[in-house]
Amino acid sequence: MRRWRIYFNGLLKETSEDGISSNKKVHVKFALLWRASTDPFDFRTDVNNKALTSSIARAKWNQCKPPLEKLFKALDFYAQCGIIMGTVSIDGNDEQELYLFGERMRFTGDLSLKGVEFFHVLGHISKNGRFVHVIEVSMENVVEKLIFGFATILTGGLRPIQDKNCCFEMLIDEERNERDIEAKFRAKDKMYHMKGTLPRMQHNFKNTVGWDGHLSIDCLDFELNLQGGKKSKCSKNKEFNSLTGGQTGRGIVITGKMMKPVRKSINNESSISIQPGEDTARSSYVPFTSEVVPYILVSHFSEKTCQNLAITGGKGSSLGKLTELSKESQNQFVVPKGIVVTTSAYEMFVTDDILYEIKHLENVLYQDKVEETKIACRRLIDEVIKTSIPEEIRQSFIMNFQNAFPDRKYDDKFAVRSSATGEDTEQMSAAGQMETYLGVTGISEILASIKKCWASQFSYIAVQYKRQNGQMINSPMAVVVQQMIPCDIAGVLFTSDPLTGNPMTLTITANYGLGESVVSGSEEPDTIEIERLNEDNLTIKNKLIGSKRHKIVMKDDGGTEVEDVMENEKKSCSLSDNMALFLGHVAIKIEKSFGSSRDIEWGFWNNVLYIFQSRPITSGTGETDFEIDHEFDTPLRCEGDYFAMCNVGEVLPGATSPLGLDITLKYFKTVLTNRRFASWNPGELPRYYPRGIISMYRHAMFNAIDLFPHAKEDPVQAEVSSIGLFGRIMNDEELFEMAKERHGDEPVKFFTKKFYSKLFYRMFHGAKSGLKLLHKNYKGYNLSSEIFNDSQELFEKLITRCSDMSMPMGTHLICSESSSCLNLLIFNILQNAAGEINTEVYSDFSQLLTTSREIESADVPAAMERLAYFIFKERTPEDFKNMKTGEALRWLETSSSIAGEKYREFRMKHGHRCLREMDIHSFTWETDPLSLVKLLQNLVGSITKEKFEKKPANIEKLISGLKCPLTYSNKLALKLFLPLCQKAVQNREFSKSIVIRVLNEWRKGYRRLAKLMVLEGRIPDEDILFFMNLEEIKELLETRSPRIISKAMHRRRRQPIIDRYIFPEIIKGFPVPINAENKIALNTDENFSMKGLPVSQGVAIGTVRVALDLEEASLLKPGEILVTYSTDIGWSPYFPFLGGVVTELGGLISHGAVVSREYGLPCVAGLHGATQLFQTGDYVLLDGNKGILQRLPEPEN
Repeated sequence: MRRWRIYFNGLLKETSEDGISSNKKVHVKFALLWRASTDPFDFRTDVNNKALTSSIARAKWNQCKPPLEKLFKALDFYAQCGIIMGTVSIDGNDEQELYLFGERMRFTGDLSLKGVEFFHVLGHISKNGRFVHVIEVSMENVVEKLIFGFATILTGGLRPIQDKNCCFEMLIDEERNERDIEAKFRAKDKMYHMKGTLPRMQHNFKNTVGWDGHLSIDCLDFELNLQGGKKSKCSKNKEFNSLTGGQTGRGIVITGKMMKPVRKSINNESSISIQPGEDTARSSYVPFTSEVVPYILVSHFSEKTCQNLAITGGKGSSLGKLTELSKESQNQFVVPKGIVVTTSAYEMFVTDDILYEIKHLENVLYQDKVEETKIACRRLIDEVIKTSIPEEIRQSFIMNFQNAFPDRKYDDKFAVRSSATGEDTEQMSAAGQMETYLGVTGISEILASIKKCWASQFSYIAVQYKRQNGQMINSPMAVVVQQMIPCDIAGVLFTSDPLTGNPMTLTITANYGLGESVVSGSEEPDTIEIERLNEDNLTIKNKLIGSKRHKIVMKDDGGTEVEDVMENEKKSCSLSDNMALFLGHVAIKIEKSFGSSRDIEWGFWNNVLYIFQSRPITSGTGETDFEIDHEFDTPLRCEGDYFAMCNVGEVLPGATSPLGLDITLKYFKTVLTNRRFASWNPGELPRYYPRGIISMYRHAMFNAIDLFPHAKEDPVQAEVSSIGLFGRIMNDEELFEMAKERHGDEPVKFFTKKFYSKLFYRMFHGAKSGLKLLHKNYKGYNLSSEIFNDSQELFEKLITRCSDMSMPMGTHLICSESSSCLNLLIFNILQNAAGEINTEVYSDFSQLLTTSREIESADVPAAMERLAYFIFKERTPEDFKNMKTGEALRWLETSSSIAGEKYREFRMKHGHRCLREMDIHSFTWETDPLSLVKLLQNLVGSITKEKFEKKPANIEKLISGLKCPLTYSNKLALKLFLPLCQKAVQNREFSKSIVIRVLNEWRKGYRRLAKLMVLEGRIPDEDILFFMNLEEIKELLETRSPRIISKAMHRRRRQPIIDRYIFPEIIKGFPVPINAENKIALNTDENFSMKGLPVSQGVAIGTVRVALDLEEASLLKPGEILVTYSTDIGWSPYFPFLGGVVTELGGLISHGAVVSREYGLPCVAGLHGATQLFQTGDYVLLDGNKGILQRLPEPEN
């Protein structure tokens, strides 16, 4: 399992720190997310054979062969390490955030054997992230002291205990009242020595209910020492000595013993019970089903078939269960008799004419034709009402109706209510969407009302509700016909707070007469709050007398009418205390039977309690904002784990859409598991957790420790290699120490002859040949998604073709590696010449990286410049800027002028590019040309003369202008490698362009899928698809689950908030956005300055424009100095008229640095916090030679 949601909303006993439980109960609500950080350990496959045979041999079994079948049946379980994160709220106080390391054990075995003893020790070292789990099990006549378990290596891999001679014992010191644990075991080539103490009075849990034995859980403090392959025996000395050189950790000890076979499950009042969450809610939702529904036209409440949701719908099945519960509770309450006209009857009723009108309604509805939809709804309702009920249904109804009400009088009245299969469930309430008819008399009137109920699901309000929840317009529909009770008092009861879910308070709303006045909200009812201390102890907490001006009663001749409430009744509570408490006890019984909080409609008549309906409370169990923000987070390996925003923060800026994130990370994982890239991802390839590129808050990041797998073997080379990633030498000593420890746990030798031969081959041949082959194979790549007219077929095609991205992505990674290695060679030459790494080295390096505009990312702004110039020649800047965007687009698309031709050429060559182009949620310039035209409107006027192609710089002249004192051999090396370095940059950008072009086909495919799903009524709009992951899309196509759409809408609401989060370039511990809550205090000193990395030479003085997105960037004026978080190709059009560039992220090879060098703009990168410490309008000096941004006094003029 990779992900798991743990949700609880209920009452827990308050316990002191000494473990003493009080009788006080508090409302606790927590929503937690579990994430796997290792692969699973499975007893059936991972236990050591030698240890198993030795322990079996020690047991006294009398059969001819060892009872292995019993053993494996009883010990069928797996364990998996991971983290739990989430929020906890107690008694409505502010939520507290949790981040816990631990382990999940899933037991699926059979504990019917007696004499089972088990002893688990689970430990975690927070400093480096190592998990340890040692288990000792004995089973009478089966196995004796079987010791097994595992330890994790620091990169996440599992190492099962292998040594049959491992020892494990508990040492008891009665004088100190402490218990010590000592264990020695071997896992792969390491000997582990573990000693721990169970602190005094730390029993957290003890339970004997359901067991004939005991179970206890205790806290553990321990030390762990690793000995590289040395064998040692477990000491029998009871004296507990602290280990030297060991690492400290925390954990738990679980002990238990079964004296007799289990006959009943544990039912402990203080144990945590999980309220319906994601999985249980999904299983209870049956809008339609693939199982064969019994062909029944009418069902009685008392029949078992009435409890089948697929047959009788939400209301009908609930009334069937209530009727059975009423009998079981010895008629403490009465459910008025009734029958249900089933979904099969509705299916028989629907004619071809009705189906034709439904199809017409779907056509206009899914095309957002509002007025036509309203007309189609009215036509369909009229068609349903005028259609005659088939004789078979009529006769079945009459027969069952007479059987259900043999003593019916002529003036008896009935309620006729809709009961759709998706109605009154935990995922959808559909409250008030369909019609209810009260006080109906006579079979003819009832049959007419049944048709009206069927027709009501096609009202405009009901149709829009279904569409917003992705449901079929023509849903399976049953109708409830129930005897009406002329209630004296009626109303609604909630068994928990409908907003917070607090079950400590039951809320009753009541009025005289029928409950319709309360349900409809037409009157202000009385409100009674009942405090629930436990199931047997209820007290009246509060009463609020409502105005109760009117009540609804049944008319003698059918229907209902409104009457005035008498003055003396208005002033008193309509419900007595005894009635309220009795109702509360019944409600708790109903809640317990259904297994969830309930919304119950009730009534009293002649002092008898009637229950008319029980539906789940649908609010309060959905995901919190915290869950939505963190549901795709990667687990930390340890508390001080490192993350980096370098490079990936520019390629995937901001918060990526869930679908874009899912697809992109899967592509990267597919490529990196290829044998060609084994050196990039050494060691085991994990299946259940990510390494390398990960996500936090849906922002893509690197796990920084994974970037330096060779830190142990060659620390100096690891530091120097950081240039290729960060654009500078990293000097974070703690980061490299952690990398040495993690990758030195089971080191993989890197710098071998084979490694270098592969590297040089890829640098000088592999990149070139791979790029040539890529261009040949993917020149006309097309998914042909437009030929599909069925969403499921298209989705299957997209899934089966997912490997198409492997070659483009792999080639781009090879080209990037080649460019980084050559950059590193150039940097090393300059470093050796200077004798150290200083500003001159960085400055010269940025100068050498300047290339021609053949670079793809530099060609975009250059082409846009030329296009802006030709528009300038055709139109005045004011005229073009004042045109409406659509009007300007039409002119560019149809004009035969040079400007029109250049525009169409640009669309042809660069139309697949856009802002955030690695996220398939983004629209390209080809798909959304209006965004391109807006950029051109901002650009026109700042370009008043044509700029020609920039000629490649003379290498000898370039080298002679460097500041570093170069020797002859240095210059010769630069002449050799510099052309290769420049070509490698071009290859890197060209391969990226092909990746984006191929990805754009997938973008088109998922856009087509979204359009088809809208036309099929599966999603309310096309955009919402991109806020689901692939697994959810697959489930939605199979089930139409409204929960998935609800969650996707929640994600979309949170997207603008998390998208603006900014993170430091290097992050230690759990990432926290620097702008999430507290902003950095603005420094207003006139001479305030910051120093970063000089990545493009030059000096500029001007006004700052802080822009975090393209909308803010559209306000840029010529000559302003852009201060931003990072840039990508979508920012390129603004570079031609900028005065300079400052970025918080990036280095010497980042997008902003590369394009700035092409335009000769001063650029400083790595100025962390600049977007908050400077503000728009500041007058500054930007020195690209020294890497300084300094605020200056504003000039007087």
